[in-house]
Amino acid sequence: MTHITALKPVSALAAALLLATAGATATTPTTSAMDARMVHYAPYTKAAYDAAKGMKRVLFFHATWCPNCKAANADIVKNLGNIPADVVIFKADYDKEVALKKQYGITSQHSFVLVDDSGKALKKWAGGKLSTIISKTKD
Repeated sequence: MTHITALKPVSALAAALLLATAGATATTPTTSAMDARMVHYAPYTKAAYDAAKGMKRVLFFHATWCPNCKAANADIVKNLGNIPADVVIFKADYDKEVALKKQYGITSQHSFVLVDDSGKALKKWAGGKLSTIISKTKD
């Protein structure tokens, strides 16, 4: 139960992100501990991204056909519990998020961007697993 208690501060964010990514509406959303943990790795939507303002937001430009992206995705999913409470990784579709790629100057899949609250890129890098993402979010 200690693990669940540690996740309570993000339960409102979890609800907002889950609703935003699902396109659902509800008056009183409920979340479980698994939902709160999963919220730290979510598909990119503008609504979910905006709901995470105030957290360290990382955009992961992922392509379904990219073997390196698949490996990074598997590593992130396997280690969800290691994502810090103040970090949210958004899985952006490399082939569909054309405007987002242009905004951040992304020219290849398996690229990552750490952004500030205004959406400005703080760091950009290519490649890596969850440990790399976490290290890049440290000050």
